[in-house]
Amino acid sequence: MIPQYKNPWFQVVKDGKYHYLVEDGSNNGAIILALVKKRFVFVRVNRPAHSMDLVEAPRGYGHNGESSEACAIRELFEETGHKFELSDLDKIGKIRPNSAILSSIIPVYLIESDGNDPIKESDNEVSSVVYIPAKDIYDEVFKGNITDGCTLSALALYWSRNRNNNCSHVDA
Repeated sequence: MIPQYKNPWFQVVKDGKYHYLVEDGSNNGAIILALVKKRFVFVRVNRPAHSMDLVEAPRGYGHNGESSEACAIRELFEETGHKFELSDLDKIGKIRPNSAILSSIIPVYLIESDGNDPIKESDNEVSSVVYIPAKDIYDEVFKGNITDGCTLSALALYWSRNRNNNCSHVDA
């Protein structure tokens, strides 16, 4: 593995004839699906690579020495203003966002709450916080309003986990 380029977020490495990205902080990073008052809490974020804002699950890189669980709590608070405790987290899986060019493996966490209003504004990385009623989430995905691969993968883990009850709580 020979480094070809490095910046604060990732490095491009060459391994034989293959090139791929290693993202610093991704393996202790987190993706968070928060279901608060039967609404998914997402963020609208500007993505220059696509020249547009995308609706996504909150997520982020872990800080040096930080656990992925602590990262999940911190990122959710920074991006949405919703404050939770480590005990509120439920790890539902992990994803490899793009196994062809990224070495990243990112844990996915779920928080479900009947309360918990935001206690602060979102940070400057987020254009806005977006609340989507759970009963509408399938339509939002189908209509193409949610196209981010990490968010779709996190939702797939959530739906797979709840397949035995046919996601009946989503229709509530």
